Amino acid sequence: MPERVVCEYKNFSKRFYNTSNDYAKQYCAIYNVRLDKMRSVLEEQIKKKFGKKYPVYKLPELSNNVSQKCIVIGTLFKDQKLKPSVLKQLQAENQLVPQPVHKHFTDESDSVFIEDESQRFKLTGNIDVSQLVTGITCALLGADLGDGKFEVEEIIFANLRQQINLPLPTDDVYVVFMSGLDLQNYEKRLINLQLLSQWIAGCLGNLHDIDTSKISRVIIAGNSIQAINSTEKRTVSMTTNVIQSDENLDAVKTLDTFLSQLCQVVEVDIMPGESDPSNHVLPQKNLHMCMFPEAGIYQSMNSVTNPYDCEFGGCRIAGTSGQPITDIMRFSDIDSPVKALEACLKWNHMAPTAPDTLGCFPYYDKDPFIMETCPNVFFTANHGKFETKIIKGEDGQVVRLVAVPEFASTNTVCLLNLKDLSCVPICFTC
Repeated sequence: MPERVVCEYKNFSKRFYNTSNDYAKQYCAIYNVRLDKMRSVLEEQIKKKFGKKYPVYKLPELSNNVSQKCIVIGTLFKDQKLKPSVLKQLQAENQLVPQPVHKHFTDESDSVFIEDESQRFKLTGNIDVSQLVTGITCALLGADLGDGKFEVEEIIFANLRQQINLPLPTDDVYVVFMSGLDLQNYEKRLINLQLLSQWIAGCLGNLHDIDTSKISRVIIAGNSIQAINSTEKRTVSMTTNVIQSDENLDAVKTLDTFLSQLCQVVEVDIMPGESDPSNHVLPQKNLHMCMFPEAGIYQSMNSVTNPYDCEFGGCRIAGTSGQPITDIMRFSDIDSPVKALEACLKWNHMAPTAPDTLGCFPYYDKDPFIMETCPNVFFTANHGKFETKIIKGEDGQVVRLVAVPEFASTNTVCLLNLKDLSCVPICFTC
């Protein structure tokens, strides 16, 4: 068998490890830090688009400049009557007022506000409320109408950041993405996992016309122990609502065995997911190595955070196990994971709905979810089907967007070629 290809690897996820344990302040501090950091980025976009044509005001300054066309910078808040709340959950639990069960929380009555550290204005005019979520930082061109209303003429986002273009491999180099193994119910798909591991090891030959010696890395993006049932009622909570059972222990052992098979032949990165034994709020810390006594002895075994940001073979790869993208789709009319990924790049934020409807650690001096550079590959995992798309930025950025399907329901992984950023699904069924 040919020698397996090896590429240089760097982990840029350090910012997700340093979480705060100070819960004494309110979460509004996160939005203030986000706005402060993003203000300079948005000012660059304003200068690039309009020059000095329009004055830029802070929201409290609008009262002195009513009806004057200007630009304001702030954070969007989306008011939604269907949005879950703790009070509604308590009412339902105590059967005080029956609450309808919703999986999607948009409504025609939804409205959007822009706010900063001291003031809030309701937005009207040329703005598509259905495509927005709470937490987006943006600039607005328009005019103050008085009575706390701002008429929007145009909305300006941060857009794609500068991309560090490193030389990509000149020969085929593959990365395998997979997610949602759901090993607690492994009996139905264990043979399919064995087919996958044997294919990566080269025991099945060049199946699908792929030289498996060119597979240099496997990224397992969350929900390896148990997959979240799409029919479950999800709530806004900082703690997990997944029921733990003794079957989890057997699932962990099965995962350890599977990982040890992979680690003997290829580098493996494993991320935690919503239902895995890690902290529930983002960013999720790496799964503890004590869970993997067999796989942990290999240097090729890497337990990483969620979100995950790395550079491999000259390619910057970033993504999550799916929670931020799923949350965006619940609170907007963005109808596909790939479209939500594209929106996140446009908004320059990996998890804009945190901490409003997506739990996250409190941050008072930084926002680790802000994207400092534009990745070459941006992925989200644990979705119902495979999706992919190439997008291009105004300054020549090229990004491959990938929605990784749940293996438990699709028996499908994604194969990314770093040479040309092509990405295809590969199904393993027996």
